[in-house]
Parts: sequence; structure tokens; C-alpha cells
Amino acid sequence: MKSSSRSVVLAVAVVVLTAAEANAAGVDFKDPRRALGREDDIRVDAQIAQDTISSSSPISVTYQIENLTSEPIAVADRVCDSSFDADTQTITLAIGAEVPQGTAMPHLVTIAPGQKRVLHTGVMVQVVEGNSRSLMARVPRYVQITVNVLRDLRPFAKLIEEQSHAATVPLPNDLFDQWVDSVSTVDLNSLPVRWTNSPRAGTAESGAPGRF
Repeated sequence: MKSSSRSVVLAVAVVVLTAAEANAAGVDFKDPRRALGREDDIRVDAQIAQDTISSSSPISVTYQIENLTSEPIAVADRVCDSSFDADTQTITLAIGAEVPQGTAMPHLVTIAPGQKRVLHTGVMVQVVEGNSRSLMARVPRYVQITVNVLRDLRPFAKLIEEQSHAATVPLPNDLFDQWVDSVSTVDLNSLPVRWTNSPRAGTAESGAPGRF
């Protein structure tokens, strides 16, 4: 039965692959805006698109997950949140769902054993500014990326398969705790950024289009 369950999950992993993701541009390993993190046998490389940010500006991220385990893993690729800690002057971008929100299962992208997957995401950053011209101002100086990875896909194999046919798939209550227990968080090293009071392109204040 264990071998059968493993085969089902691996088959699901192939189904959910998309051509767009397979052809996506990868992380530039020579870029100084690249960060690295590893949690046991899962490696994540990520690269931010900008090193100068402002209040309510978007930050876009390209990240690569390498699965060095013997089982498929997954990430909720459409979930990305940001938070700012004034004490450490760090913006944290959390990719993937550590705890599922609502009653629907987050969309999952699977990574087969030995596979690398390149994904893209972006999020608006909300920072409440004080007197940012003061030398003591607690404005962002760093960005840290964390990626929440679902390690055990066996309880969710049927639901992942359903996601290939339906936009929304309910997450049963009895699987909520299994989701939380199966998640591992990969913390990447912090990246220095420059803070500016000028609105970036693409924000409501600038009136100019931006891009992720």
C-alpha cells in the first residue's frame, strides 16, 4: 500500500506541472540580491528584483526549490505575505502556507525527488513610516525570505489531483492538522535593501506602471 500511495503522489506531481513554470527564467546565482536557505534536504535559492524599496511598493521574487529528498514535496505558490519588524528593521516575505487560511486548500505546485522548480511571486509591502529622515528612524534595511514547504503529500494526493480539474478544492477539517504537521520552513539569509521616501513605479502614488 505504501508503494501504491507513493506512485499516486508521483503521478499527481507530473499532472500539476505547467509549461510556463518549466520554461521560467531561473535564479541568477551571480546576482548579489540572491539568498540561500536549506532545511535538511530541501534547498531554496531566491532573488529579489529590486534593492531599493519604498512604502507600499511591490517586491517581486524569483525562487528555486530543489528537492533532495526521496519523496515529492509541494509549495503553496500563490500564497505570499509580508511583515515588517521595526526592531530588526527587516521585512519578511513568507512564501507558501504555514497554516491554511479559509476552507479551501491552497493551490500546490509539486517538486518531484531530485527535481528543481523555478517559481515567481510578488507582494505589496506595507510599512508605517515615522520620521524616516531621522538617523534613528526604524525603516527597512533588510529583506528576509522564508518558504513554507509541505513535506508529506500522501494525505493530500487526492485533493492535489482534484486541483487539476477545479479552481477551488475544499480542505477537510481533519486534514488541517496534518497540513500544519507536514510543513517545514526554510529560512534564507537576509538581503540588504535601500529605503526611499519616493514612491516606486507601479504604486498608487507614482501613477506609473510597474512590473513584477
